[in-house]
Amino acid sequence: MADDTEPTPDDHTATCADQSTNTTTGDQADDLGDAGRRALAEERRARKAAERELANLRKAAMSDQERAVAEARTAGATEAARAAAPRLVRAEFRAAAAGQVDRQTLDAYLEDVDLTKFIGDDGEPDLKAIAKRIERLGGGRPADFDGGARSTAAAPTDMNSLIRRAAGVS
Repeated sequence: MADDTEPTPDDHTATCADQSTNTTTGDQADDLGDAGRRALAEERRARKAAERELANLRKAAMSDQERAVAEARTAGATEAARAAAPRLVRAEFRAAAAGQVDRQTLDAYLEDVDLTKFIGDDGEPDLKAIAKRIERLGGGRPADFDGGARSTAAAPTDMNSLIRRAAGVS
């Protein structure tokens, strides 16, 4: 009978917590080697397929009213994410470009670019694509705080030349 009930928010939180503890960071994935990376990628594909199948089974078990509510929730969440994503991408650009790209250059670029190009399939900003674009905008070079171009130093003068010039002889 427990299978017929809709999952509670606590069940979803527990599931998400379990999934977050099982994920491997990029540094750990580098230590796995080729076979380990392939196994990890296969496990992730299998988990996503199982999650899709579970979602389909839950959807099939819903009544028409429950299904309509779930679809409305999904549509609302998708619309909210779509509306917030460009602001999030803009903030990521500003954070990544801090100290690397002139602010006016970055502002001019952000005015003209379609920020939705930098949103991944999961709705999150694509940090790698943002970092690559910052490099193309001039990032990665050290900031130049030395005050601009300088002229060469004047030729040194000796004391005799200074005395002659002061006396008006030379």
